[in-house]
Amino acid sequence: MRILEIILLAISTIFPFYISTKGYRLNKKIPLLIIGGITVLHFVFEGYRWQMIPTYLLVLILGWCLYKEYPFFNGGWIRKTIRGIVLILLLLFSWVLPYILPVFNLPKPTGKYNIGSQYIHLKSTQDEIMTSDIGDKRELMIKAWYPAILDNEKAEPYLNDGDRVSFAVKHGLPKTIFNYLDIVKTHTYIKPSVATGKFPVLIFSHGSYSQASGYYALIEEIVSHGYIVLNINHTYESTGTLFPDGEIKLFNSEYDRKQNNQEMAEMAWNAMQNYNKATTPEEQFSTVHNLILNYYGAELTERYSNDISLVIDELKKWNTSSFLAHHLDTTKIGVFGHSQGGAAAGQALLDNDRIKAGINVDGMQWGKMIDTIMTKPFALISSEWDDSHPNLNIQAYHNGSSSDFYNAKIKNSGHSSFMDIPLMINLQFINEAGTINPRKTYEVTTKIVLQFFDLYLLDEHSDLLELGNKYPELELTKKTRKKLPNILR
Repeated sequence: MRILEIILLAISTIFPFYISTKGYRLNKKIPLLIIGGITVLHFVFEGYRWQMIPTYLLVLILGWCLYKEYPFFNGGWIRKTIRGIVLILLLLFSWVLPYILPVFNLPKPTGKYNIGSQYIHLKSTQDEIMTSDIGDKRELMIKAWYPAILDNEKAEPYLNDGDRVSFAVKHGLPKTIFNYLDIVKTHTYIKPSVATGKFPVLIFSHGSYSQASGYYALIEEIVSHGYIVLNINHTYESTGTLFPDGEIKLFNSEYDRKQNNQEMAEMAWNAMQNYNKATTPEEQFSTVHNLILNYYGAELTERYSNDISLVIDELKKWNTSSFLAHHLDTTKIGVFGHSQGGAAAGQALLDNDRIKAGINVDGMQWGKMIDTIMTKPFALISSEWDDSHPNLNIQAYHNGSSSDFYNAKIKNSGHSSFMDIPLMINLQFINEAGTINPRKTYEVTTKIVLQFFDLYLLDEHSDLLELGNKYPELELTKKTRKKLPNILR
């Protein structure tokens, strides 16, 4: 919570008892000036947000009681009891709502570059398979984050209308519920010039049915160190995609239901029952091989990887005739992603020769990887999965790698620890971010990502394994240049 919010809440908590004493009438103007002044300062310098409505209501009640010289706890015991209950409920909501849904501060980037962003509308000639519209072609919105030269540009608001509205629709909330995010300050500026020079290109892929741009804490830090990040919004796969004409294309739940159907559920159930009964690594592998290769997640992985290739196909054009012209180093392309997007990063390394290295951030590697040997530098960054969550990535990466393969686990983190969700929702059992301080997860993750791509895209010397010694929260191992079955064990 912000400082004036805390002061206003403290006053609202204390004053009901104060104005029930006899002495307050001697100084009526002073408490009125205090509560009125703090309220005005809050609106002017911090701004209204709906989470504070119970507090505003309590302030009005207290102001009326002060003005009328009417003790809050006045009358018989029934009235006092009712007012006490009302006060407790108002105070409960007044303190809890701003705490659970705070106006948060994003981590301050530590690199030398300022950060700019612009959107790119990619229109492909490929058929859109996720709709039934005849002639519909695959279209993507890509948010380009880049090192920038600032010239009085404004900082962009946190999340665009497509991210906000679709996130509200996903959870059945009013579409205006996230308007308060206008108060959140980002470190990303609207359409400044790109900084001088050429920069390596990282393509980022989000998780399925998640906010495509809900990764400011990670991406701002990475861009500040001299990378251009092309953040794909996978149309019909994210919560929603905002296009230049104002249309928001939401997650295609109908297509998802048809593909991720009862047959898929039975496949997963039967495979996991057999997996749990298996007594050897070989038996475990055989029980889930078909699942990993053919489950619906494998289709998603292929589709996401195809979108990544669509973006790479456009880089040459963008490097000659867009705001990114002459700033993209197309010989240095990396890919990373979270959850389903992390699986796509691994798949894209197999599918596209132009990608030099990749990172899977807490994604289950569905698809062809299980029958393939990794041949490029790769890192898997995982949260700490509980015992009820079988680590099928052990099987997915069964064949190992002929290049450098890093396996990192951040202790006490959860699946959403790599998103901005833990900052937006300040309750662990809701945000699913584990018990770790979310800012520590961001710090450790960005250190791994930056040092990994510095090493394999820029050829800068870096000993990633030293990060394991620096951060007690991190378990980090490396397998090098040989086929190693069960590479994650």
